[in-house]
Amino acid sequence: MFTGFPAYPRFRTLHLTNPMQRGEDVYALQTALNEAGYNSGTADGILGSQTSAAIHRAQVDLNLLDDGKAGGLTQRALALSLAGRVARVTGVPANAFKGQLELESGYWLGNYSPLRADGTYDAGVCQRNTKFTSPQVGFDASKSIMALGDEVKKHYDLFLGVSGAKRRWALAQGAWNAPAFACYIAREEGATQVTAGMTLKPSAEARATFEEYVANASVYL
Repeated sequence: MFTGFPAYPRFRTLHLTNPMQRGEDVYALQTALNEAGYNSGTADGILGSQTSAAIHRAQVDLNLLDDGKAGGLTQRALALSLAGRVARVTGVPANAFKGQLELESGYWLGNYSPLRADGTYDAGVCQRNTKFTSPQVGFDASKSIMALGDEVKKHYDLFLGVSGAKRRWALAQGAWNAPAFACYIAREEGATQVTAGMTLKPSAEARATFEEYVANASVYL
């Protein structure tokens, strides 16, 4: 774990098996369970009996099928539970996270992107680039969703002057992936606090791609 590119299927259902499942996805699940209040023990990337028991407790509390299998529905519920906590701390609307997490990872806590030529990849539920963020942090569901919330709130505040709160939130969500593009567009649309050094004019093609992402990520606003 954390020594190379993940070796497990990106959409693996996590549950107690013999031999036990291991990997960054298990680690991500454990971080989410622990932060949500379901003690899975030390996040070590090994799905043992304590993590299995935590899955069961979470499923009961979240009104899910109590089968001990953390598939897409269980991981989605945990991701949104963490997002709700972060929303309360940061002041970001909880709905702002839904489209973002859906587009980034499909809510799968241990999701990852294809490996790039330089050996980096995007890790975890928020798909954090390992070029800038270690896999240990990228696969930490709680830390990553908090970082997402901080980034969205920072840019929402920075984009004061953009007409309409929904548009400001939409651009702020887009800034998670392309902050320079988001800042450039926000300045075009009336943002009063964006500095020239934080902006980069996207090409027409790049802008269209970025605007499509912003629209899709903002579908729940």
